[in-house]
Amino acid sequence: MRSIHLPDHDYERVALLARAWEISEGEVVRRLLDRFLQPPPPAATGDASAADTVAIYADYEGQHIEAIFHRATKRVDITDGVLAGRSFKSPSGAAIGVVRALNPNVHPNRNGWSFWFLKANGEALQSMRHE
Repeated sequence: MRSIHLPDHDYERVALLARAWEISEGEVVRRLLDRFLQPPPPAATGDASAADTVAIYADYEGQHIEAIFHRATKRVDITDGVLAGRSFKSPSGAAIGVVRALNPNVHPNRNGWSFWFLKANGEALQSMRHE
């Protein structure tokens, strides 16, 4: 097995992800590489399944996190950032997960409807809560 050398600040970021994802540092690197080498998701084609999802994002603690919001179920699938690949039952659950991962020393409760924003226009997810 080969090893790589990282500056301390990069290693701390990998270690943070390992703790958040409850995996080894090596597995973090593998997941990040797999995510980087993945082909981009297909563009929306206007079918019902694409219309049921909305690209969203959050900026927290200097990190930009992108996700997909499922209108019918209110589920949030995080597509990049510290929790890439994780799925949450609600916008607030996803927001709490992000806060726990990036700033574990604060109380994580957050209102997900105001934490996440629509990628298309920057409006708060709240703007489509009752659609």
